[in-house]
Amino acid sequence: MIAQLEDGMDRRRAVAPAVTPLLVEAGQKAAPSLAERQRETAEYLADMILELRNLARSVGLHTVMVPLEFAYYEAFGTAHKVAVPVAELERIKALARTAEEYDRDPGNAGI
Repeated sequence: MIAQLEDGMDRRRAVAPAVTPLLVEAGQKAAPSLAERQRETAEYLADMILELRNLARSVGLHTVMVPLEFAYYEAFGTAHKVAVPVAELERIKALARTAEEYDRDPGNAGI
């Protein structure tokens, strides 16, 4: 907007635009639940971390790339939860018990 002042000089002046009311009917759409917001945020983070990992990889920053890859898998896993089969859980528990037995064995010198 150009305003003409008393001295006859034209000067520009910033004028805020008129407020346009946003018409939303109450109760039409419920806010997303906390779980849904967490899933969406984790998915977004996974995408951003993947971009950072690819950037680090493209310039050969492998010490930066590896932690970013782990962070990507954590965020992606949070965003896309998968039910682990019961048999797989049992197999993992059995592996953990075996590892603990090896750790307790004084004759086991490791690799």
